[in-house]
Amino acid sequence: MDLNDQLSTVWSRRRLLRSSAVGAAGLGAAALIGCGSAPKEEPAAPGKAAGAPSATTAPQAKRKGGTLKTSMVADPPGWGLFQAASSTVQVQSYAYDKLLDVATGPGKDGYNVELIPQIAQAMPETPDANTYVFKIRQGVKFQNVAPVNGRAMTTEDVKASIDTLRTNKQWAPDYAAVTEVTTPDANTLVVKTKTPYAPLLNFSAGHYGWRIFPKELVTADGKGDHEKTAIGTGPFIRAEWTQGSKIVFKKNPDYWNKDTIALDEIQYLVIPDQAAMSAAFRTKQIDILTVPLGAALNQDLRKAVSKDASEQKGLGNSPWVALNTSKAPFNDIRVRQAVDFLYNRGAEVASVHLGDADPYGTALLPYPDALKPKDLPDMIRKYDIAEAKKLLAAAGLGNGFKTTIDITPQYFTNSGYQDSVERYVGDLKAGGIDATIKTTEYGVWIASVYRPPFNFDGILWGPGRYYADPDPYVAYWLHPKGIANQSRVNDPAMAALVEKQATQINPKERWETLKEIQRVEAKNTWYLWRPTPQTSIWAQNRVHDFARHEGYDSHEFWPAWVDA
Repeated sequence: MDLNDQLSTVWSRRRLLRSSAVGAAGLGAAALIGCGSAPKEEPAAPGKAAGAPSATTAPQAKRKGGTLKTSMVADPPGWGLFQAASSTVQVQSYAYDKLLDVATGPGKDGYNVELIPQIAQAMPETPDANTYVFKIRQGVKFQNVAPVNGRAMTTEDVKASIDTLRTNKQWAPDYAAVTEVTTPDANTLVVKTKTPYAPLLNFSAGHYGWRIFPKELVTADGKGDHEKTAIGTGPFIRAEWTQGSKIVFKKNPDYWNKDTIALDEIQYLVIPDQAAMSAAFRTKQIDILTVPLGAALNQDLRKAVSKDASEQKGLGNSPWVALNTSKAPFNDIRVRQAVDFLYNRGAEVASVHLGDADPYGTALLPYPDALKPKDLPDMIRKYDIAEAKKLLAAAGLGNGFKTTIDITPQYFTNSGYQDSVERYVGDLKAGGIDATIKTTEYGVWIASVYRPPFNFDGILWGPGRYYADPDPYVAYWLHPKGIANQSRVNDPAMAALVEKQATQINPKERWETLKEIQRVEAKNTWYLWRPTPQTSIWAQNRVHDFARHEGYDSHEFWPAWVDA
């Protein structure tokens, strides 16, 4: 199989990939459902929740525009192009195009990561394993907003955007393989890598990918107007931002692909409470409810609006628990195994998720080719207090110990985030471990707890996550330089495996390495895997051509429209 055949195989297989529900995009406070001590016996695990989210029917023959209202639970912590927050990407994505995009919309599976050209005229040519040749779309303009004022986008703008993003400290590790970006003529952009780099195209199209922006927004030190606004070539212009209230986007009248966009306006209302958000949907103050609710609220909403709205269901990949393995007590694998044995997942599924969850979900990797939890016996530890106490005694902690669990109260990415940690405190107590919950405001959490320098001492309660390529799932969490290596994994053999899979263009070879990564991770218990709840996105019947997609970008809104 030559290189172009291999790449064709990769791109076609992406239709089959599955990724997690919304990652950190959905923020909010969870209503407490099941707290307190765990029952003595773990209840039988319910059956799996519904699978991939449904898509709407084919696009309507007669599309209209209108104003669509949706919600978010908090303002984004920043608007900057280098901001590592999913809520920032969520609102940014209306203004920025990329070279390539992930296909979304009616008829597309909610977990689809098929790549399609956007600012590029077509998928790149690949004359060799280290070269990608893009033909750039002509006649594209930046939005008619100061200081850009609708000037023409050039291939040099595309190059400057990519170079700025790939050399930024935050994202440089993702693009370390790129050696140069050149523009041999006004219509062509060439990207070269020092070695074959399997994640490159998916990275470039993903939510933290190559957004095309005017050089006027970014100063030499990486600062500039991009930190307070969003101006690109995209289909919607940010027209209003009232902090703590709403964000308004209006259709870009000069957008290069007018057939893409139907809506005249999109409004995000800031509603920081799940119950209030549910009430806003019931009373039709919002048209689409994209932030997953807790199980009880969702079941109540289902009864209340079944005739007036549609529900699109999904099951993401497992949220996780990080353990600070850089120091005692979690540098001892016996302690890590003990807190895993103390995790009563069946009780969580029953009390927090009301049966609508998978006890282990997809764990490390959510793709069809990945090993499933049933294939990883080192990962499956059923609730067993006696075994946990035996391990703690062997580690010299027979009398238990004290620790902290770090959370952010704004998260309920997969419904039940805060409920589940409250319940787990009781599990740990049953094994003699005294855990105190420590809360951190979302902006600070993202900047210094979830991301380096990982300012937590004991346990971090993670949300869900989404990526259009397997690499971030392993490189971010398991490599010593990973931007989400919250457990501080520092294992040379694991680092070598992570680096190896990124160079393997052949999908079969790459997946053999990824499966080995799964086995090694499970054996070492660097992370614990939480139950994966079913989540629902709701749309009023007046909404058409909206199909749920599990990405941080909001591109599934682009083809939508509403009745007057």
